[in-house]
Amino acid sequence: MKKLNKTLIVGIGNNTRQDDGLGWDFLELLEKEEFNTDNLVYKYQLMVEDSELISAFDTVIFIDACKSVLIGGFSFERIHPAEEVSFSTHSVPPNQILNLCETIYGKTPNAYILKIQGYSWNIEIELSKQAKTNLKNAFNYFTKNFNKQLIQ
Repeated sequence: MKKLNKTLIVGIGNNTRQDDGLGWDFLELLEKEEFNTDNLVYKYQLMVEDSELISAFDTVIFIDACKSVLIGGFSFERIHPAEEVSFSTHSVPPNQILNLCETIYGKTPNAYILKIQGYSWNIEIELSKQAKTNLKNAFNYFTKNFNKQLIQ
């Protein structure tokens, strides 16, 4: 039986749309801190094919910007496969990717989503001041709770 890799971290976003780039900026911080860059993936959006990608990992952490108000500017939560799957030409949510992974590949990695609150979504390559603060808080939380050896 093939041994699974430990953890995949997927940054979702678009750094040309201000705070929508929070997922990518988070991955850049991980790279600077010398986390294993082989298991960091930049995505504009999740697509059906990503179910195959995550099937090779024990744990998957999705990092994404959100427009919702979050206490402390971020939230980290466990997610599970969606009970139903619907398709869009735009993107597929992480819980539906998990459902497809389970259905097609018979694998259900432990999955989490780190949402970071954003404020500005204009065409510009720079995070808003508030989003930078939320990114810093989310990153500090993450690095205190996950050491580099666990993210291999």
